[in-house]
Amino acid sequence: MNNRLLLLAFTALLLLTALPAEARKKPNKYDLKREQASSLPLIEPDPVNRKSKPDSAPRQLTDVSLTGGGGGVTQARRTRSGVSGHFPQGIDVSHHQGYINWAEVARNREIQFVYLKATEGANYVDDTYQSNLREARRHGLKVGPYHFFRPGVDPQVQFRNMMSVVNPKQIDLLPMIDVEVQGGVSMATFHARLEKLLELVTKEFGKRPIIYTGKNFYNKYMHGGRYSRYKFWIAAYSFDEPMLYDDDDYLIWQYTGQGSLRGVRGNVDLNRFVGNHGVKELLY
Repeated sequence: MNNRLLLLAFTALLLLTALPAEARKKPNKYDLKREQASSLPLIEPDPVNRKSKPDSAPRQLTDVSLTGGGGGVTQARRTRSGVSGHFPQGIDVSHHQGYINWAEVARNREIQFVYLKATEGANYVDDTYQSNLREARRHGLKVGPYHFFRPGVDPQVQFRNMMSVVNPKQIDLLPMIDVEVQGGVSMATFHARLEKLLELVTKEFGKRPIIYTGKNFYNKYMHGGRYSRYKFWIAAYSFDEPMLYDDDDYLIWQYTGQGSLRGVRGNVDLNRFVGNHGVKELLY
């Protein structure tokens, strides 16, 4: 009996020494955390404080320039259909851009639409909206307003703030609702308040507003057909057109927040239509 026990113990010792060191090592809590983390889906973080930095990607476009006099974008981009080339462009601006020389902007024939920040949340009003609206339209540019949605604020209050500034008779393009923060509210509250604001704007303007959001924010919170009646403007700073869940369609791609354009000092968001979409779909 003792010989058998000795034989079993000796066999177990041989098997243990034959295992590699990694297998004999007892996993610690850090190894377990790394293993758990590696099994999670990779989700890029979305910023919550600056509209100019949504959804970056490894192959980010920076310092993209639109030359004056109708010159094209200096860097071609691949599309989902595999076609590269030049597309009609647009910009969106706010008080961050300061003074804008709209006569110079209007000389660029590729700029076919302009969106101006009008309001945000309950009571913020962009103090450049009225002057930018007047000067951009005076120089023949098609202009639309946008409101930055704050999920923590009553949609009725946000709508009143927006309409205190935006006159439907003075705009050329559909209003846009900028949706890029979840605001710490429940998802039920987020959707209920956003849907109410969209409903109020639709009733006032007689047409549905366009929704601006980041690619990651859309894929995390807004996919699934809940907002399928609305046209989307997607921000993703990458070389390739962004892909949405279920290959959902969208109208405009904001492809960089570090563009340059004659007439605008510093960086400016640059946007272009995707696929066969065009400015006619924006007209109010």
